[in-house]
Amino acid sequence: MTLGEFVEETSKLEKYYGKELDEFQRKIWNEEIGKMSAQRYRQIIKEVFRTCKFMPKLADIVEINKGLGYHIDNKKQIEKVDCNKCNGEGFIIYTKLIDNGNIKIPYDYVARCNCENGNQYVYDGRIIQDTEHRSNYCIPSVAELGF
Repeated sequence: MTLGEFVEETSKLEKYYGKELDEFQRKIWNEEIGKMSAQRYRQIIKEVFRTCKFMPKLADIVEINKGLGYHIDNKKQIEKVDCNKCNGEGFIIYTKLIDNGNIKIPYDYVARCNCENGNQYVYDGRIIQDTEHRSNYCIPSVAELGF
C-alpha cells in the first residue's frame, strides 16, 4: 500500500474515534501495516468500526487482521457439474512415493480437475497481487501433471 493510501485509511479511524496518532505512532503503524494491500487494510478498518468501542492500538489491528482470514468475497458460488474424473468435487487426490534414503514414503497431493468445478481452485502463489503473501505454492491441474 502506498503512503498516501495508508494516511487516507488511517485518518478514517482517527476521525471516527476522535483521536489522532502522533508522528511516532504513525511511523510504527506504517512499518507494520504498510506492507499489506490497501484493500486488506480497508477490510480491517471496517471490522474495527464494527467491533472496537475505542481507538484501536496497533496490537488490535494485527489481531483483527489474523482473525479475518483470507477469503475472497467477490467469488460467486459455483454450481457443481457432473464430472467422472473428480465426481463433481473439482479436485483429485493422488499419492506420490517420495524417496527418503532407504525407504519410499507415500505422500498425498491434490490437483485441480480441468472441469468447471476445478476452476474455483485455481491458485498460483507466485503471481498473487498481495506481495507480502507471495509463495512458490500452487495447485496444479490434472492436465499439467499428465493425468
